[in-house]
Amino acid sequence: MQKLKNSSLIILIIAITLMILGTYLFNQHLQRKADLQLAQLTVEQTQAPKNQTADITQSASEPADQDLNEDATTQTTHVAVSADEIAGALAVVEEAKASQKSATEHLTMQVDSEYHEGKTLSSNAAKYGLKPIKTAPTDLKTTVPSIDQMLASHLMEVWGRSSVDQVAKRVEGWSQQGNSITYRTAWDSDRYQCTWYVVSWNQSNNQVLNEGYKPCF
Repeated sequence: MQKLKNSSLIILIIAITLMILGTYLFNQHLQRKADLQLAQLTVEQTQAPKNQTADITQSASEPADQDLNEDATTQTTHVAVSADEIAGALAVVEEAKASQKSATEHLTMQVDSEYHEGKTLSSNAAKYGLKPIKTAPTDLKTTVPSIDQMLASHLMEVWGRSSVDQVAKRVEGWSQQGNSITYRTAWDSDRYQCTWYVVSWNQSNNQVLNEGYKPCF
């Protein structure tokens, strides 16, 4: 039973991290490219039945004209349905993008971007009331690399750093209180910027209780 809970928990944490990471990985260039490809596909789907109808019309005899016209009408109706389906799919994609953008903007506003020159956190997790990550459940430990990747990408964007070498994890750990488990990690930059990332959840139902950034100082 505990193993099943841990598996559900890891899926939940991965979903949270991917939601944030996805937004920053898809830049404007890739979005434009995807939109253009989708538009091109729509045009090709629309033109294909017309070309097929034209070819059939040229090769068929006059007695078959009526049948071809009926086929063309049927194909046109099919194209109209396909266009509606594509429009609906586009609407869903745009809604998902808007939702991801809203969630990411909310988290971004929590990041401390101030410079705290001369100030750094300790790398000792116990100093902050945290247990070493090596003592955490296996599923949590295996998820940490994914969280690291998400945080590196997000913080580089927010802090205006151009290289992954310019941001680094300072300390991490976990704690448990009743049914609630919390994972905390602090990251900083080469310009003395620093922030905590915190996520906690209820072990009983895997509901996220808190997720966001907090200042280091």
